[in-house]
Amino acid sequence: MKKLALGLISVMTSMTLLAGCSTGSNSGAAANSSAESSGNGEKMKEVVISVRENTWGARKDNFIEAEKRANEELKSENVQIKIDWWPGIGDDELILQAQANKVADVFINSSVDIGWQLNAGLIRDVDWVGASDVFKNMPESYNNMMKYEDHYYGVIQDMDASPVFISRKALEGMGWTAAQIDELKARVDAGSFTFGELVDLADESVKKKLVKVGFGVEDTRFEGWNYTFDNFNYSAEENKMVLSKNTQKVYEFWQDAKQRGVVTEGIGEIDTDKAAELFIKGELFAEFARTEFYQVMRTQLGMDEDLAGYEAWFKENAIWIPVPSVEQGGKPVSYSNPALIYVGAKVDDEKMPYVQKLIEHVLDPDLQINHTLKSGKLPVTAAAQEDPRFQEMSFYKDHAYLIDFTKTRPAQMDYAVYMKSFTLGIDAILTKGQTAAEAFELFQKDVKQNVPADSLIVE
Repeated sequence: MKKLALGLISVMTSMTLLAGCSTGSNSGAAANSSAESSGNGEKMKEVVISVRENTWGARKDNFIEAEKRANEELKSENVQIKIDWWPGIGDDELILQAQANKVADVFINSSVDIGWQLNAGLIRDVDWVGASDVFKNMPESYNNMMKYEDHYYGVIQDMDASPVFISRKALEGMGWTAAQIDELKARVDAGSFTFGELVDLADESVKKKLVKVGFGVEDTRFEGWNYTFDNFNYSAEENKMVLSKNTQKVYEFWQDAKQRGVVTEGIGEIDTDKAAELFIKGELFAEFARTEFYQVMRTQLGMDEDLAGYEAWFKENAIWIPVPSVEQGGKPVSYSNPALIYVGAKVDDEKMPYVQKLIEHVLDPDLQINHTLKSGKLPVTAAAQEDPRFQEMSFYKDHAYLIDFTKTRPAQMDYAVYMKSFTLGIDAILTKGQTAAEAFELFQKDVKQNVPADSLIVE
């Protein structure tokens, strides 16, 4: 959880933290006197764009290539973009440097960070997103991830969903036929297979000693379990957190799963890497993670360069389904934590078109797939999904439809505080043997004490 989501820090520390950062230029009118000359002998205007370095996946590589492509287009305008690379830093230093007037023009952070970044004066609106050709015909779910208080404040850079990874071997061990296994996803999509039935299967697989662990989850705050119980903790219309009675239903699931041995007291210690290890060994029935879990297992198996071999292994050992609804006939759910590209608050309207051009090229379809191949994330546009490299990867291609109904954590300032209260209830069930009702009472009390009243709706 982002520490700064709990409140912005005050700065009384040495400004040596700021050493080494170039300020760049925030005005599109500024030109570097050493800029190269154009074909007619005139010196090209050089627009310097400071970008916080982020080397995960193909992010930095894509910015470098986007700079080249943008500059090729800008030659006719006698303009060239130059990226000024700033070091990547954490949220604490983002605030420190902002207060020292050091705000990068472009940086990447989670979608959940919009609220506090806006409040800290780090970012500005990017309302050009709504009219950009890059995002034409985009799913409504993207609007919800990039918009905050009726403005776009981020540009979605990569995407994921939350398929449930299930052990095919365990299902076979319980007598399921190949046809029954292969049709399970369609049953979930149709609402004829429920979350409760999945819990029952996990229980059976543990009791029959087909696996050692029933459910793994990437984080006990996993929103997918909230969504399936209709526990939506945020009102976008009012930009407030919601204390819903449905939270008790989520706690009832946790209590039942703990009592039956489907989840263990140490479930929070089984991170994604550990879960992948357990799944590969055949010791985990189902992992509730996100898209990149597929790539994590591929890497652990040493098959990064062997797509055909890995897909054969996956088909033999695993299946995936959306998170099922708890109701017969209900719709499945999906959760994401996408990364957004943010534009610094000091970028003026004159410079913004150049920043926009750079970002749009970062999202060129082929560059998105380059990132997918390195990161295990989904591309964000339909055009990228048409890339032949994407089409040959059946897992990514087949579950991309989840994007249409995938939700993400709210960017509301008090979300972190709210979720700290929520996990207090889960911890009480897992480690103190408390009931769902007791956990809900603890949660209610803590939320009302710590989330400001003007940021909370109590149902």
